[in-house]
Amino acid sequence: MKRFSFLLFMTLCFEFLLAQSDNQPMTLADSLNLPTPKEAWVDPVTAVPVNSHYVLYPTNQRGPGTEGSFVIYLPEEYQTSTRSYPVIYYLHGGTGSQREGHWMIERIDKAIKEGRMNPVIVVCPQAMPIGWYINGNMQDPKVTTGPIEDVLIRDLIPYVDSHYRTIAGREGRALEGFSMGGRGTLRLAFEYPGIFCAASSVAGAVVHWEEEPMVRALECTFGSVDNPASKAYFDARLPEVSARNNAAEIISSGMKVRMFVGTADRLYNENGNHITQRFSDFLESLGIAHTLEIVPDATHDPNELFKAGRKEYDVNFWDQVFERGDR
Repeated sequence: MKRFSFLLFMTLCFEFLLAQSDNQPMTLADSLNLPTPKEAWVDPVTAVPVNSHYVLYPTNQRGPGTEGSFVIYLPEEYQTSTRSYPVIYYLHGGTGSQREGHWMIERIDKAIKEGRMNPVIVVCPQAMPIGWYINGNMQDPKVTTGPIEDVLIRDLIPYVDSHYRTIAGREGRALEGFSMGGRGTLRLAFEYPGIFCAASSVAGAVVHWEEEPMVRALECTFGSVDNPASKAYFDARLPEVSARNNAAEIISSGMKVRMFVGTADRLYNENGNHITQRFSDFLESLGIAHTLEIVPDATHDPNELFKAGRKEYDVNFWDQVFERGDR
């Protein structure tokens, strides 16, 4: 199986040699921020944040012999305990990778060590740099993604539950994501309310078709922008559709939903279009309980949203989410 592109390989080699020539080895932070290939189910960079591991798993939904990768964070006590733990699945943003979740893992690890949060497992899958967390419209020749949604739901989650001590039920499973991943978090949680008990969307890209500025970002998953069928495919998989279709179950299940957006983010206000607020208003019209926190001056970056002195990343949310879990 071809694991990564020649171009990325050359880029990594160049950066490594450059660092060596300056007698400055590449740091962990540098490795965590390296780019990934355009079409990668397996991240070629194996760097991981604190208390985390790099894992390959079979992606049967793509066909026999195929693989994907993910980073898994295990709390320090995991190795010496026999208890089971709830799992937060972190979905990376567009052009991102499984390593993007290090900002969240580092905050959660610190909170657990300081006794401010109950231990959890965090799983950060590699889900194509741009794939929108749906099954791609493979009928269109411009589409290069694949069954991302099916892989996550039918391959990844069962693999994690069968290989780690998880609370393998809805009450022990939640989603968080940034940008494209924030949108994917909302859609997957609303599409599968029987699988997830919470959704945390960090600057979620809850845009409509005409609000996505990158043509390639649309065509790699939905198809040619000149084909009306591509927009129809996009519209049928809006998070709003899943929320509307499953509103009764979302409400009755008590799903916890939170959203963040910064005032310096285009998702807050683009030419008078308040994209995140519009989505929040839609959820309110359906009676779906949620919170929306607007963070002053924060840009489209989780480290800016949760910058020291600006907005603390609220780990108490997760304790409330998993309070019914059997820990």
